[in-house]
Amino acid sequence: MRHTLFIFACFLPAMFLGQEVKPAADTLAQQALDDRPFRFLDAAAVTAVRVAERAPFAAETPEAEEIADRNTGQDLPYILRYTPSVVVTSDAGAGVGYTGLRIRGTDATRINVTLNGIPVNDSESQAVFWVNMPDLASGTDDIQVQRGVGTSTLGAGAFGATISLNTLDVSDAAGGSMMVGGGSFGTFRTNLAWNTGRSASGWAAEGRISTVQSDGWVDRAASDLSGFQLALNRIWDSGKMTYTILSGRERTYQSWWGVPEVALNGDADAIQAWGEANDYSQEQIDDLVELGPRANYYTYADEVDNYGQDHQQLHLEQLVGNWRLSATGHFTHGEGYFEQFRADDDLAGYNLPEVVQGSDTVRSTDLVRRRWLDNDFYGVMLGAERRWMRARLTLGGAWNRYDGDHFGEVIWARNASVAPGPDYRYYDGTGIKTDHNAFARFYQRTRDGRLQAQVEMQYRGVRYQADGTDNDQQVIDVQRDSATFDFLNPKLGLDYRINDKERLFFSVAVAHKEPGRNDFIDAPAGYADRAERLTDFEFGWRRNTETYAWGLTAYHMRYKDQLIPTGALNDVGAALRQNVPKSSRTGVEMEFGWEVSDAFEVGAQATLSSSRIETFNEVIYDYLDYSIVEVEHQNTEIAFSPRVLWGGQLLWHAVRPADQTRPKLDLEWATQHVGDQFMDNTGKAAVLPAYTVSQLRASLHLPTAKDGKVLDRTRLDVWVENALDAEYSANGYTYSYFYGPDFYTIENFYYPQAGRHFNVALTYKF
Repeated sequence: MRHTLFIFACFLPAMFLGQEVKPAADTLAQQALDDRPFRFLDAAAVTAVRVAERAPFAAETPEAEEIADRNTGQDLPYILRYTPSVVVTSDAGAGVGYTGLRIRGTDATRINVTLNGIPVNDSESQAVFWVNMPDLASGTDDIQVQRGVGTSTLGAGAFGATISLNTLDVSDAAGGSMMVGGGSFGTFRTNLAWNTGRSASGWAAEGRISTVQSDGWVDRAASDLSGFQLALNRIWDSGKMTYTILSGRERTYQSWWGVPEVALNGDADAIQAWGEANDYSQEQIDDLVELGPRANYYTYADEVDNYGQDHQQLHLEQLVGNWRLSATGHFTHGEGYFEQFRADDDLAGYNLPEVVQGSDTVRSTDLVRRRWLDNDFYGVMLGAERRWMRARLTLGGAWNRYDGDHFGEVIWARNASVAPGPDYRYYDGTGIKTDHNAFARFYQRTRDGRLQAQVEMQYRGVRYQADGTDNDQQVIDVQRDSATFDFLNPKLGLDYRINDKERLFFSVAVAHKEPGRNDFIDAPAGYADRAERLTDFEFGWRRNTETYAWGLTAYHMRYKDQLIPTGALNDVGAALRQNVPKSSRTGVEMEFGWEVSDAFEVGAQATLSSSRIETFNEVIYDYLDYSIVEVEHQNTEIAFSPRVLWGGQLLWHAVRPADQTRPKLDLEWATQHVGDQFMDNTGKAAVLPAYTVSQLRASLHLPTAKDGKVLDRTRLDVWVENALDAEYSANGYTYSYFYGPDFYTIENFYYPQAGRHFNVALTYKF
């Protein structure tokens, strides 16, 4: 199929460009791709990784107003929770701190995220840590979410979705805003944003500074986040330049252990017995008894994640004849650690010698360690775009490099005689990854405007190497030759307009994804991970009228060699992912919106899906003699892939006076239902139960008139989260083991979420 798509991609432009370019007379033909000169309405780096209006992929683009309605102060994934096939999670239970999302059941390591076209996913783990970019929603102009493989982009492979964030829309008018807000669990947030307006010489600047603090719903799961954002922009007749800085700092108390199932369902005696059997301290057991779902495994006062990240970008665009050329340079520096108290750890695990004290030999001690990351990510992107009346050609390429240092320090030991010096590192490893990318995308519409074809070809080359020692004292030796990947990712799509209101589309797209750092360094000697491959088939039907709109998307995502956890461990106990030959995701997504009247609007989304693994071998360990039991599974469900997912929103413009300078009031009720999910790939008893959670929003707008214009000057938002006080967990994990032939158990851990709670924000624009 790959070769067929490539040949078709080469010949299709010639087939269409050979036609005479004339403006067509009917309505459909007037919807040209873009027959206007370039006006730099959108940054080239952003448009290069986004789908156009009639692209044959499933996509949503929430803009500034919708983002403001959803911006409760929670992390950015919560802005997207009512888009189709999205599930959000929070370690601390209230959406501040470590949060995440899944789209079509795929996790953050398979969701490509770009900021102004620049990759955000960590190069080694391939995950996105939203906590490093606090209050990002307040500085984002719009967001596009593509589900499935989507269009060609940069960075980590899009194996479930792409999220494109745009912060480059610098205002031509001077002004700004101040916001102060807060809510339950000691949540408090502020931000101040400003823009200078456009000078006669074409310069403009804007900035934002934000803080977010929260105690968290989970005990001790506090977050202290701060960040700022700056942009300097200049435009001239044939081009523009934008320099941006986005900086974030976070100190978050760790709460990623979760809560054992017994704390949710058992009585005090059952919790005590379970805790003793699982080596919990009495303090930890008492917390489980007293706090239940709010309990936190960690009791050390400074069990924190402390990290900072700075993103700098320089975007240049220039018209040369009929071409828009662009160049972007970027540099991201991240540095920080997480601190841990460890009880009675073996000295050998820190490469420290035993200590003889009189007649005693000290082989273990209580200690505090810090595990550091210090990394740089930098590169350059080049792009070119040419438009015709009914056609567009986009070319893009990038080269990126990641340099990462991983090291650990022991900062305190109970037995002072074993404490090393301040510069001692008990492990020290590096990782270097280069990622080069090139793609060509071509759109063409027929003369009558009904049919649009899109073809793409993307090349992506990845080179990775790592050395040193890991935190478990294992030698790291990942040679560049063993971690070299070259991928060709073709894409083909057709869009057909039935009439002015209705369209159909079909696409097939191929994506590849390389293994992550842990897949290489934790694998047994000689074990080589294979790259994953996804072929994504999408069919869509859309209808959009003046009062209502609906959409239907059917998809089949067919994987080869998908990496999944099977329960296997390496020789030092680190979890391994292994390739499974065949797996798939198949589903139907439905969307509906209806403007019932001037006062009421209704929205709804639903996803019905089936996610299957054809066959794999589960590995279970017997901890009595460390033997291995393998169990073959066939046709099982992929973990964290709910079969049913639906949501709905009812918006009431409760007060809408004819005089636009009078106060306005909006009330909105939003609900999301997430069906049962398995927490592993075996389809056994490890189930995350279905839940339904709702939100009530009230927004009061107090506009004012100035210079003949009506300004939305003051805005008060109140959000009631989990308005019906549902008890539920949004995430979890599981493992099982034998202890002799007669004892087998499954241990389930959950991340319970907060009950009914409140957030409020007062915004003033000037």
